[in-house]
Amino acid sequence: MSVKEIKQGDLTWINISKVNEESIEYLKKNFKFHHLDLEDIQSESQNPKLDAYKTYLFLVLHFPQWKSSSKKIIPHEVDMFVGDNYVITIQHGKNKEIKNFFYRCMNNRKIKTEWMSKSSGYLLYKLLESLYGQTRPTLSNIGKQISGIENEIFAGEQDLHAIRQLALHRRNVLSFRRILDPQRYLVSTLSHTRKTFMDESMSIYFDDVKDYLNKLWVIADSYKETIEGLHLTVESLINQKTNKVIGALTVMSAALLPLTLLSGIYGMNIMGLPYAQDPKFVWALFGGLAVFILLVIFIMKKKKWL
Repeated sequence: MSVKEIKQGDLTWINISKVNEESIEYLKKNFKFHHLDLEDIQSESQNPKLDAYKTYLFLVLHFPQWKSSSKKIIPHEVDMFVGDNYVITIQHGKNKEIKNFFYRCMNNRKIKTEWMSKSSGYLLYKLLESLYGQTRPTLSNIGKQISGIENEIFAGEQDLHAIRQLALHRRNVLSFRRILDPQRYLVSTLSHTRKTFMDESMSIYFDDVKDYLNKLWVIADSYKETIEGLHLTVESLINQKTNKVIGALTVMSAALLPLTLLSGIYGMNIMGLPYAQDPKFVWALFGGLAVFILLVIFIMKKKKWL
């Protein structure tokens, strides 16, 4: 069954693990939610939002989730209805966090008492705190990978693999920021929302969640700047290597040009070339020119022009 519930006193936590006909009929039969909200939870993707009604709140939340198969961070949507004596969580797609929290609360009396001994607003706070807390390891993992690629870059491994890894991390950091940004506004709005189940005393709790999200935002922003700096560093180092290669090829071409010109002249089938009948002089001319070229290259390298 996709609908399960926990009760503690007057408070009920209902978790819907899958949106299907059974769960929609359950909500229609037991609650008087607006039909637009029911349509929203049946949609595959909704933008984060907070709708306040007279007797309940409807929230659409997104949480950064690491998808190991594609090595991408994607948004995981969780919808919530919060009323006087109930909290309803609705999952979209496979996610262990809500399910784990629900069964921990069901099987652990201490956690159940801690989370559900107060109002539904306090249970909402505990859920947000725990769900956003689960995003920190994902961000920390990105930070470790960025540190690893940074060490590789300054160890001399500036290749296509490093550029590809930086692009991958940059995409994930930007995805994390894109998911997190609306949540900061949403939680800030929650801290100023007043209902019978969310009085003024709840502001400090949601402000704490907002501060935590701001910390995550600052960390993600620092990662973004680090990646951009590393990208510029890699580009600069690769350009420097390329310039060295082009410089070496230019020197080789310029060094061979006089010899090529001289061989072209003496290779022509014309009469009257000076000392054309004296092979020793011609070879001496080639040798002298070669020594002069090597001397010029040596002087340029000593002055660090090459």
